[in-house]
Amino acid sequence: MTCHALKNKPFNCYSPNKRPKQGHKAAPPSGLEFYSHKPKTSGRPSARERVLALFIILALCIIMNLVATTTTLGADTSPDSKSPFDKKPTAFSPFDKKPTTKSPFNKKPTTKSPFDKKPTAKSSVDKKLTSKPPSIERVRELETSDGVRLELAYYPPKGKLLATVILVHDLNGSEKTVRRLAAGLQEAGCAVAVPDLRGHGNSKSEGYDISKKKLLVHQIRMISASGGGRIRSHARIKGDLEAVRNWLKQKESEGDIDLDQLCIIGSGLGGTLAATWAVADWSWLPNTQGPQGQQVKAVILISPIWADQGVSMTNALGARTRDGRGDIKPLLEDLPVMIIAGTNDRQSEPLFKRLKGARPMSWSQESADGTKQQSKRKPLPNQNKTGPLVFEEIRSSLRADKLASLPSGNRTPLQLCVRFIDEILSAND
Repeated sequence: MTCHALKNKPFNCYSPNKRPKQGHKAAPPSGLEFYSHKPKTSGRPSARERVLALFIILALCIIMNLVATTTTLGADTSPDSKSPFDKKPTAFSPFDKKPTTKSPFNKKPTTKSPFDKKPTAKSSVDKKLTSKPPSIERVRELETSDGVRLELAYYPPKGKLLATVILVHDLNGSEKTVRRLAAGLQEAGCAVAVPDLRGHGNSKSEGYDISKKKLLVHQIRMISASGGGRIRSHARIKGDLEAVRNWLKQKESEGDIDLDQLCIIGSGLGGTLAATWAVADWSWLPNTQGPQGQQVKAVILISPIWADQGVSMTNALGARTRDGRGDIKPLLEDLPVMIIAGTNDRQSEPLFKRLKGARPMSWSQESADGTKQQSKRKPLPNQNKTGPLVFEEIRSSLRADKLASLPSGNRTPLQLCVRFIDEILSAND
């Protein structure tokens, strides 16, 4: 701050050549004399002023912190029902409401849905199995000619015996994967033998475990092998299915079953193996002691595979044998055959067409939508009679063992198998 003082002297004369002393300014010519109260030091504030300024700033900071703390401590921290952020969710929120039965997504499925209906007891074949498990006889250490030990599940018939059935599961399956079909056949009066093929289920052993490595071609072919010699009971080659048949032969001697009513059912590649073994059964010709083979009376194939894993249906279709009529091709022309397939199956229809060409007068077909077709041709006078051929298509994307275990529907594999076996065996009687 600068103070201005008025001198009494009206005129202040100074010498322009006289150099003013250091630290003083020359007096202006206006006659006014200026007095400066600034310190005679440099323009920076003194230490006292700096300390005072820092003290003031510190005090202001402390005051502001106290005000903020007081505001925080004095605030009401209890939940305020009027605050939209602190409110507990109420039932009026559409997202927090508990689901009610009025929601179409939360309803429990009712029996009004055709897909959720349980099979009714009106069907004697397709009814749901009770909680009581089916009676099963376990046969262990069933040995083949190449030293493989198998396990067999035998389902004794209930009531009057309808037929004796060998049920062959698909490769990578087991007796468990076709148990529903086996139990249903048992309820219908069939004696059912279901082996665990080598390397599968309980028939696994060192070197024969399909879960660790695939079976070799000769090992798969051995499943349906039968032959070697003229006497069947002393044959040198006895594969898996032949070993099962020999066990059933012993069971027949006890009076429980009848091998003259033998049918074989195969699923997937098991169907190809079953057809191959059926042809081998027909290759055993009678000897002086009586018939040895030709015991298979019907073949049922569920989602059959034409060729895979070194096994082909072509060999079974071209195989020949002899009977009272001369040379015949059992699978292609003579044996009753039924094929069951789903709508997405692409290998079953070519097989049906091949069999249909050899049996132009004895085939019938039913599609998934219920459309039926059958041959209208009549045999010529000198033409040999061929066995019946039936193709049944089911509206399902399942195949092989899963299709065989289809639990319900208008036309299940279980219903079709029982009806076909009953018709064939009744016609033979």
